[in-house]
Amino acid sequence: MSEGSVQAEEQQLLFNPFEPGFIENPYPAYQRLRDTAPVYESPFGVWILSQYEDVAALLRSDQSADPRNVSDGGFRQRSERLEDGIRRMSMLDRDPPDHTRLRKLVAKGFTSRSIAAMEPMITELVDARLDQIADAGTADLVEALAFPLPFEVISRMLGMPPTDTARVRELSGMMVRALEIIASQELLDLIVAAADEFHGIIRDVIAWKRKRPADDLLTALIAAEEDGDTLTEGELIAQIQLLFIAGHETTVNLIGGGVHELLRHPDQLVLLRQRPDLSASCHKLPDKTVKRCR
Repeated sequence: MSEGSVQAEEQQLLFNPFEPGFIENPYPAYQRLRDTAPVYESPFGVWILSQYEDVAALLRSDQSADPRNVSDGGFRQRSERLEDGIRRMSMLDRDPPDHTRLRKLVAKGFTSRSIAAMEPMITELVDARLDQIADAGTADLVEALAFPLPFEVISRMLGMPPTDTARVRELSGMMVRALEIIASQELLDLIVAAADEFHGIIRDVIAWKRKRPADDLLTALIAAEEDGDTLTEGELIAQIQLLFIAGHETTVNLIGGGVHELLRHPDQLVLLRQRPDLSASCHKLPDKTVKRCR
């Protein structure tokens, strides 16, 4: 094998999600990228940015978020396979002015008062699950707390009617797999089927809620209006899908990863127990005084 072909093979395999152990611990692969090719064109058809500054700059740029503007290649083909009218209506998949319009309408359902009102409900749910763990003496934290908690919170926040919650969880869990770097055609078919079934369930929920408005987020989203503009049914479904997927998956990882890191760094766990106020998210002014904590 020539030197050039060896170098080409090494370059091709610089980032390989199929390598043994990647799923269990991808961080060495990410570090390898940062050290050797922080801006990397993957042979799988996507560009990978592995440094914070580059990622932040890209997110703040005016690059399009609309999947219809993805350049030709394998990733575009995959995006087109996953797309339909509803999936393109999420605010995360739209550029201004559509993004701005959707964000303004959805923000009307997330007032400070409505968010603060959820705290007792969330505390009650957490306490109940922690009591169950304490009674059992041992538990899988993800299965017992991290996974079901955000789903329960989102469902109550929306004011969901009696629903097959286990099935909705299965569907949202399948849909989030669209974020995986590599997906087989079989998996893509399952994701599309799950999304179609999920949309049907949420369409029925919206119809149910229109007849039974209440003091909840779904009612607020249905009623949200900006200069005579309201969310269409497709846009409502897309934003609810976004809540279940983005709100659920990230919170599961936050709880599981946060507890894992505290157990790995017991000094920080002791400090947090002594200073629970450190868990607050604070924004500071240039003079270092606290502006707002929540």
